[in-house]
Amino acid sequence: MMKRWLHRLLHPARTDQTAPGPATAYERVRFGESALVKVHMDAWDPEAQPALRAAATTMSHLTFYAGQVQHGYALQSLTTPERCPRCQARTRQHYAHFVYATQDAPRVMMAPAGYFCTQCPTVVIDEAMIRAGITGPFTFHGVLGIGCEARPAPDFFRTWNGQEAVYLFDEDQRPQGLATMPPASSPRRLTSRHRRHGRQRMVKASRKHNQRKR
Repeated sequence: MMKRWLHRLLHPARTDQTAPGPATAYERVRFGESALVKVHMDAWDPEAQPALRAAATTMSHLTFYAGQVQHGYALQSLTTPERCPRCQARTRQHYAHFVYATQDAPRVMMAPAGYFCTQCPTVVIDEAMIRAGITGPFTFHGVLGIGCEARPAPDFFRTWNGQEAVYLFDEDQRPQGLATMPPASSPRRLTSRHRRHGRQRMVKASRKHNQRKR
């Protein structure tokens, strides 16, 4: 059923034989006891992308996350994704746009790879799912934040795995990943300033990348 649906979506019936369709293909990969379908969407018409999003959420019975996020955790560092590691409230799995760093520019992946806290702005991320979903010659350097269509800039993490997030940039000011800094390792004022400036640079890099895509 999934294969037939993807074939109809990726190769729709055309009344105009010259009209361009999605210049891409899909790939099924194993992920644990389940299977993932990878779709490379860089060449898609932006107007066609909401159809894939709607179909994916309908078939999976998962909704898109619409809230804000400040704190991120890697699933591999926890015993379960069902409880928030910050407040112990229940989490809920959602689709989301995950902004992740590569050896080149940051990229965005739509995936159900996040377990979002129902009480605070925290997400537990299944990084193995992100890695499995990467297409093309890109190397995963870590998730940087969560994108939202309703906001001009993504929500970049303030903390990662319970520690202050410090964003790493190359000489061209492109985000290359993030590191963590224990709060006690430096004065709070210095840490807050570096954290704030890092997020501001990330927002500027995100806006510049979006402008180049238009």
